[in-house]
Amino acid sequence: MPFLIPKPVLADIISHALIADPEECCGVLIGDENGADEAKRIKNTHPEPIRRYEMDPVALARAESEADAKGLKIVAIYHSHTHSQAYPSKTDVNNAVQSWWTEPYYVLISLVEKTRPIVRAFKISDNHQVTETPITTDGDQYVETTRS
Repeated sequence: MPFLIPKPVLADIISHALIADPEECCGVLIGDENGADEAKRIKNTHPEPIRRYEMDPVALARAESEADAKGLKIVAIYHSHTHSQAYPSKTDVNNAVQSWWTEPYYVLISLVEKTRPIVRAFKISDNHQVTETPITTDGDQYVETTRS
């Protein structure tokens, strides 16, 4: 089943990635079982933000609390890869499993080609399995997620 990210939300996370470049950006998507409703940008507090991301824990807790207050939840964690493809790294997978954040999708924005960001969504399981999920925007249109 595709993961719905409305066009304005998709545009927001791509914009966040481009603004943060050359550092990795990060944040969460808030929504429900039907998909994402909004993006919450979260400060990358990793000591090496050009190569890794770590979400500010206070901002993450605030985003989760705001979602709860609206009857929503964190449906995805997003971050950018400034010099690699939009695919979870071994570190990304290990961090997802170790932090117990395996329910949300992981949305990655690749800026390998700055004029053509690539956005892909994945599920990461408790046993480190990575499965890509197609992204749909505003209902019927699929986002190009891979290149030949």
